[in-house]
Amino acid sequence: MKFEFIALDSGGEERRGMVEAPSRELASTQIKSYGLIPAKVTPVKAKSRKASTSGGGGLTVRGDRREIVKKPLYFGAAIGGKGLAIFTRQLSTLLQNGLSLIKSLEVLVAQERNPAFKWVLSQQLENIRSGNTFSEGLAQHKKEFDALYLNMVKAGEASGTLDMALGRLAHYLTKARQIRSKVTQASIYPIVVFSFSLLIVLGLMTFVVPKFAAIFDKQLNGEQLPVLTRIVMNLSQFITSNIVGILVGLVVAFLLFTGFRSTRAGAVFFAFVKLNLPLIKDTFSKIYVSRFCRTLGTLLESGVPILEALNYSRAAVGNRFIMNAVDKVRNRVRDGEPLSKPIEATGLFPPMVSSMIEVGEETGELPNMLNQIAEIYDEEVDASISSVTSVIEPILILMLAISVLVIAISLFLPFIKLMQNIAQ
Repeated sequence: MKFEFIALDSGGEERRGMVEAPSRELASTQIKSYGLIPAKVTPVKAKSRKASTSGGGGLTVRGDRREIVKKPLYFGAAIGGKGLAIFTRQLSTLLQNGLSLIKSLEVLVAQERNPAFKWVLSQQLENIRSGNTFSEGLAQHKKEFDALYLNMVKAGEASGTLDMALGRLAHYLTKARQIRSKVTQASIYPIVVFSFSLLIVLGLMTFVVPKFAAIFDKQLNGEQLPVLTRIVMNLSQFITSNIVGILVGLVVAFLLFTGFRSTRAGAVFFAFVKLNLPLIKDTFSKIYVSRFCRTLGTLLESGVPILEALNYSRAAVGNRFIMNAVDKVRNRVRDGEPLSKPIEATGLFPPMVSSMIEVGEETGELPNMLNQIAEIYDEEVDASISSVTSVIEPILILMLAISVLVIAISLFLPFIKLMQNIAQ
């Protein structure tokens, strides 16, 4: 007997779909196994199977009924990092609860609300129905599923543990997204504070200082102003006279900065800065260690060969100097050396990392040890980001306070002379 259902997922979003079960109670139990909270479960009558094809469209199944999913117009990836992690977790859960890969994808296609990703999933469903492997279908959508994702799925298929591989992958994606989110938030805060401070100073120099300049010129009858006041007045006059050029210059500087970052020379420069600038080098070093160890541990745990795993871990780090070091590590491992020795020789990984890797190699628990290292450094990244933020915040506030104070003093000094003149 078939039941249509309305349920809520872990994020409180409404999901709709269809399940087959002997009774309403068992249907509710099956819906809960998908990680959903059933809100309404309604029996439906069986309908005849309808199948049709269309260029650019994929087919999905709900019970015994197929419907065409047309390709929508979209740009870039069909889904973001958070959505991909949720999808991977849900697919892993469905497989672990005994559903086939086809049935699991049918359920996920039925409940997917994102039209672009719904179409991508329908393509995976049709690919598997055509006799191909899941990984072959994923390879056709490289914007959504990168090389690391694809190779972990391949390893899971080869070992017959696709559900476990997807579970590890979901955990990896969630942790990686959390670290990126923390770094982004920590970067945005000082930028916002600095931008706000700059706007305040520009506002004072553009609208407030010129009015005081007119008052001083009228009341002091051309008497020479204090040095600090003259400097502020001249700077204000320059900004007011060239405000358009200054704004255009800031936009051009931002575009040049963005373009430089995308070049090879820019990537090397910023990679060097992140590893050597005193205030941030400790934080970024820990982030890179965490990324490398988590990626490598997850890949090894899923059965990916170590040389191939080192290749993908290298790409996941994202820093040219660390990537070059991992290349050297890979070459030495390929020549038969244990992983811990070349890791230590790079000088870019803390001694604790190479020691724990050595223990993992000796006990045969290298993947587990790498994941433990990643967990340790994730916690240290949190503490390090908080520490950096606590240093940057008062510096920015102090800069704003000094700027406003200098402007205020420069405007107050002529009033002293003006009061002296009135007294005389």
